[in-house]
Amino acid sequence: MADTISPDLSASAPPAEVSMPNKSWVYVFGLTLSVMVGGLSSVCIKQLLLPIQVGQLAPGNTNTIFTLVSSVGAGAGLLALPLIGAFSDRTVLRTGRRRPWIALGIATAVIGMSMMAFARSIPVLLVGEILAQIGVDTVLTTSTALIPDQIPAGQRPFTSACVGIAPNVGGVIGLLLVSHFTDTRIIAQGYVFMAVVSLVAVMFFLAILDDPPIEYKDLPPFHLGRFLLDFFRPLRVKNFAFTFASRCCAYLAFTILGAYTLFYLVIRLHEATPVAATGVATFQLLSTLVLALFAIGAGWLSRRTDRMKPFVISGALGMAAGLGVMVAFPTWTALLIAAAIFGAGFGLFLGVDISLAVRVLPSAQARAKDLGIMYDAIYLPLILSPIIGGAVLNLFHNNFALLFSVAALSGVLAALLILPIKSVR
Repeated sequence: MADTISPDLSASAPPAEVSMPNKSWVYVFGLTLSVMVGGLSSVCIKQLLLPIQVGQLAPGNTNTIFTLVSSVGAGAGLLALPLIGAFSDRTVLRTGRRRPWIALGIATAVIGMSMMAFARSIPVLLVGEILAQIGVDTVLTTSTALIPDQIPAGQRPFTSACVGIAPNVGGVIGLLLVSHFTDTRIIAQGYVFMAVVSLVAVMFFLAILDDPPIEYKDLPPFHLGRFLLDFFRPLRVKNFAFTFASRCCAYLAFTILGAYTLFYLVIRLHEATPVAATGVATFQLLSTLVLALFAIGAGWLSRRTDRMKPFVISGALGMAAGLGVMVAFPTWTALLIAAAIFGAGFGLFLGVDISLAVRVLPSAQARAKDLGIMYDAIYLPLILSPIIGGAVLNLFHNNFALLFSVAALSGVLAALLILPIKSVR
């Protein structure tokens, strides 16, 4: 078998699901660690390191520059995700079809974070952010594709719940590690620390991953016109489109909150930057602990009841309620209460989110590509949230109540968009 990548990116032959053996807890743990990198780097960078760094490099124009860097980086990921997924679906290397892309992704992410660590200008910082985002997105989408590839149906609810919460848990771990073991005034320390931790996590999973190769002869023929025409065809499938839109709205609420918590603490609650950085870590720790409990519980109950929609709907409404507390009561105590409520809601949502996404995939032959499109529902909000946040704060004189109200309405819309989905209960 040749060590080449097939020129046909449109599909791949899925493994026979009936022959899938149960995976060990070590495999599930390793897969979760690999997906955690999405939060270890992206969440920690966008919520803590990048805002501080932009404030240092462009103190007179922080909101605008932060919006630019965050949006362009997320835009690069948005474009790369489905294309990388398509290449992964069609890769016929002896080392497997997912492993090479996971390895390439973490290498790219480490290079990008290293550039950001020592950036002394906004252009260098921007290039580093683009590379880091593409690298992390590559790890995320190709690792998640292993769920329909290798996880038997009986193990999918628990595994999907773990993968669903992994970026958030990773984000909190990253925030805690950076805020407690590095000097947040020396940004390079945080980036290097995140690069090393991310590399170790992914290398552990690659060491235990058995990724059988596929044969070139098993791939359907490639037609460029059909490939281009069908690339985003899943968005024309009703259940897939509504799931995509709901995820987009839920993650818009999450990314607005995450991107502007530090600014909220500094500007609205008048905290010093080091205190605010610790406050962000505390907020995320509380929110994520509650999130993890509710997500695992939702995954278990979803499996027992064979229902998904009630958890996603109630979860999105819970997110909106948590944001509503922050709007009504701008105090530290209310912030902690909001963290718990938001975490509970997001946990219910994430507990079945990946299972729902896998269930509505329209083609078993293009899983990574279609999951890449589904992950665009996360990265589109990463583009929109700094644009929305920057516009609201600049036009309405740092009105955080209005900004978080917009996020809360997005959570309500995420719940409503689940109602038309008919293929799941």
